[in-house]
Amino acid sequence: MGVAEAKSRLSEVLREAAQGPTVIHSRGRDLAVVLAMEDYERLTADQPSPKGGGAAFLERVEALKERYGGGVDFEPARFDFVPVDPFARKDTGRR
Repeated sequence: MGVAEAKSRLSEVLREAAQGPTVIHSRGRDLAVVLAMEDYERLTADQPSPKGGGAAFLERVEALKERYGGGVDFEPARFDFVPVDPFARKDTGRR
């Protein structure tokens, strides 16, 4: 299926992923495969989670929470903001 067709029929492509993978191509080259999550999980079950992925990040967060007793209290430094009237006249000392 071409990119333009996949874009216009995305909902259908996602529903059809349950029946089998859909190859998306452009200019005669295969670019991507849309497949059901179950199929993806089966294909990647024996592989470690990729570095930098969302799952790896969450694993690191959980490890930090465990290391620091269930969580980390964080409160950013207070920022005092004083708004300035953009239409106020500046005192130039001239009169």
